[in-house]
Amino acid sequence: MQSEDAYESHLGFGLHVPAVRRAIFPILFGAAAASAGGCQVRVPATLQPLHVPREPSAVFQAILPGRGVVPLDAPDSPWQTFADPSASVAIGPDGMRLASAPGRRAWASPRLPLAPLGGSRPDQVEELTWDATITLDERFFVVCELRFAGEPGALLIQATPFDVQVFEDTERPNGGTSSSVSRLAGDGRMHAWRLRLDPSRLELRLDGATAWTLEGRRSLSRVAFGETRSDALHGGTMLLRDVVYVRRPA
Repeated sequence: MQSEDAYESHLGFGLHVPAVRRAIFPILFGAAAASAGGCQVRVPATLQPLHVPREPSAVFQAILPGRGVVPLDAPDSPWQTFADPSASVAIGPDGMRLASAPGRRAWASPRLPLAPLGGSRPDQVEELTWDATITLDERFFVVCELRFAGEPGALLIQATPFDVQVFEDTERPNGGTSSSVSRLAGDGRMHAWRLRLDPSRLELRLDGATAWTLEGRRSLSRVAFGETRSDALHGGTMLLRDVVYVRRPA
């Protein structure tokens, strides 16, 4: 298990060797002539750095029915996980089970193919869906923590015995507030969750119905399922499965 996040990015460059070979002699002779004449030499377009566009689309899938399960401690695991003593994160054929206790965290962060900081497209759409069964032992259980590129703080989606709440922590603009967004609760039944970010707003849907929206364009920088923070009022179990993330142009 890991307690710190690590994200990697890869960038490839292409170079057409024959074009360089053909262009090298004109450059050399041109440079000599320019030196004698006091002129500046312009680099041919064939040698200008190539602009490599970022991949506009990407997909992540994990804990799907009929798919093999990669152990969480394997080098190629698509998850980063953490659990305090007496809490646990385990994966099996039926899904990922996160169990927390008061003051004891348990979370799992998928290694999503998110757009790099400053690299999101103006027309970008992100969709994250998952199924979860939540059983409460205390008053609250963090279903999901979201962080956004270029924005401070986190947004927490929490289940209670009475409702689902969206809490914006104090580091966010106008943070420290909590909104009750649905009557669906930690009732021990499977519920379908969907998060969509498009050029105009963020939308949270529960079992097909819109539960909450946040206006403005933003892109995800981190997602973590489970109890990323805990106190005496937090505790329970969540069975997570069918996690799918899609990033694409609108």
